[in-house]
Amino acid sequence: MSKYLVTGGAGFIGSHLCERLTSEGHHVICLDNFYNGNLNNIRGLFNHKNFYFVEDDILNFDKLKELARECDHVFHLAAQIHVEKSILRPDETLQINLQGTKNLLDICTQYKNISMTMASSAEVYGESEGEHTERSPLNPQSPYAASKVAAESLCVSYHHTYGTDVRVVRNFNTFGVRQKSSGYGSVIAIFVRRALDGKPLIVYGTGEQTRDYQYIEDAVNGYVIAESIPSGEIVNTGVGEDFTINNIAQMVVEIAGSDSNIVHMDPRPGEVMKLRSNVDKINSYGHVNKFSLRAGLEKYIHWVKTYDLDSLGVMK
Repeated sequence: MSKYLVTGGAGFIGSHLCERLTSEGHHVICLDNFYNGNLNNIRGLFNHKNFYFVEDDILNFDKLKELARECDHVFHLAAQIHVEKSILRPDETLQINLQGTKNLLDICTQYKNISMTMASSAEVYGESEGEHTERSPLNPQSPYAASKVAAESLCVSYHHTYGTDVRVVRNFNTFGVRQKSSGYGSVIAIFVRRALDGKPLIVYGTGEQTRDYQYIEDAVNGYVIAESIPSGEIVNTGVGEDFTINNIAQMVVEIAGSDSNIVHMDPRPGEVMKLRSNVDKINSYGHVNKFSLRAGLEKYIHWVKTYDLDSLGVMK
């Protein structure tokens, strides 16, 4: 069995990845400072013999080195992930997303036994027509997206310059169990919460902007598979099908059995109008999505109806 360091391991995707790895018998060190993460996301893992949690920061180089040097692989998910916050705090975003990534790359370069997978974002593609392959032009439209482009470039440059064993996952929009119903990128979680509460679903702009949403289990499987792809490579994870925000809102209202109305407000700055993945590359390594958007929504809405979403898993 392998030993992993998961940075941002108490976050939405990170916590599911920690669960997957421990369920397969691996040892997992989860690092998080609760900037985005939530203790409730990993509460169920604390009694697992192979799980170890450390509250700290990816900017703390000495602690990172102490934790990572005993590991086989690093899944680097810790980041400042909010587009709107990056517009208000670009310096902080760059410090966390670029310097934090460089710290881990320096450690993996020093200890050649450690490989690394960096979590990037579909936001790097920005505005364009059609689907996005890994060779599509990058057009970041926010400081967050720019920070991810820079971090990706640093990973690839370390691979070519120092032989660092690192690859990049460009994660398209993800939803599912334990996602917070607040913040940029949590559209489905917000819609579901409001639909079940009988409140209007708020759509920014025309609602004709599209997103390619994957269910959390499929996203995690993409990360697990990505560990084995060649160093220096970049892969998309998504479904390969995009839906308008209007369509997603209507689907949520229907599945939830809600009477909520859908209302429109002014568009948000820096919002990309179309995101659709091409996932042929990661599929060639064995990745297969199990959930359509509707199937994922049905499973997620059932979970939210059963549990208290704001407490992230406390039975109603």
